[in-house]
Amino acid sequence: MGEFNFNVYNVLILAGIIHGFIFSLIIFLNKNLNSKTNYFLAFTILSLAFSNLQYWFIDTGIIPRHKYDNNNLLFIPFEFLMLPFFFLFVKSYLDKKIKRHEYILFIPFLLSMIYLLVRNFLNDDLAIIKIFNLVVEYISIIFSMTIIVLVFRLLIVYQKSHSKYNIYDVTIKTQWLKRILFLGILLCVLWGISLSIFKNLFNEGYYYLYPLWIGMSILIYWIGYSAILQKHLYQERKEIRSKISLKSYEKSLIIAKEEKSATYSKINTFIIDSKLHLDPSLSLKTLSKKLSLSEGYISQLINKNSSLNFNDYINSLRINDAKAMLTNIEYENYTIIAIGLEAGFNSKSSFYTAFKKLTGKTPIEYKKGVRNM
Repeated sequence: MGEFNFNVYNVLILAGIIHGFIFSLIIFLNKNLNSKTNYFLAFTILSLAFSNLQYWFIDTGIIPRHKYDNNNLLFIPFEFLMLPFFFLFVKSYLDKKIKRHEYILFIPFLLSMIYLLVRNFLNDDLAIIKIFNLVVEYISIIFSMTIIVLVFRLLIVYQKSHSKYNIYDVTIKTQWLKRILFLGILLCVLWGISLSIFKNLFNEGYYYLYPLWIGMSILIYWIGYSAILQKHLYQERKEIRSKISLKSYEKSLIIAKEEKSATYSKINTFIIDSKLHLDPSLSLKTLSKKLSLSEGYISQLINKNSSLNFNDYINSLRINDAKAMLTNIEYENYTIIAIGLEAGFNSKSSFYTAFKKLTGKTPIEYKKGVRNM
């Protein structure tokens, strides 16, 4: 029996694998997480974990490497499952209907399984089989890159269709998905480099694949926690949005069309009643167009009467809304991040920075201070 090969790297890889299994199991068993979106997420993570696990067994020597080298093992091509499941996850996450023809993305997996099964029953030249295996690996890289492009296209189409703020609809955050896709691209490039360059630098073992496997372990953590967090925030924001009264908003639109005379109090009332400050992309130019007034005139009125520049003035309105929610028992069960986003801030950091600047406290400190009064 050969010696086992355990080192800090494959221990880290194993930690990622175990985490992937536990995370997926929690999704399947926790009723609060049962949804089509989360199931696709779990299958994505399981594919990543199983892919790493197969190679981990060989790298550590638990399964003798010669069995793999001589094609005496049936290796399931999980690399053809990761991205198709991720594609379906993204569609479901964006509340897009999954079309039947999109399941053709799983055909490469089926074809590769057929190839592997047939190959095991043939006594072809081992060198030829190794060449075919290498070709399959490069095809899987190209296939993965193609699906990443498709997912990017999905995100771009979604962002274009939600480019304008709609008070009746919560826009799903997609920036975190783009970051994951960029990491996916880097891993695909690393995969190709490992096969074509790094492999020639190492005569023994799978050390040339360690960066790729560790990268996949990081991906398991990142996708898992980000997806659950972002979906939870989205659900919270939808609930918070449904609690916000829109009667004053609809009334203010009529008033704005009928009345063109402008004073600070009228501009202030219009912004608050129409809830323009809840739009994270609100700018002085946008407000100028809505009021048919010059940017300079509006800026002058706001600065003169509030002693704040336009950005701080809008942030002060957002913070007032956030304060009201933070101290209202009706919003007790919602996270501070969700409240900040629904108050009009586009990120946790911008919310905390503005809140600290204008109140001298963080949102958490303010909430605790009010409770202790």
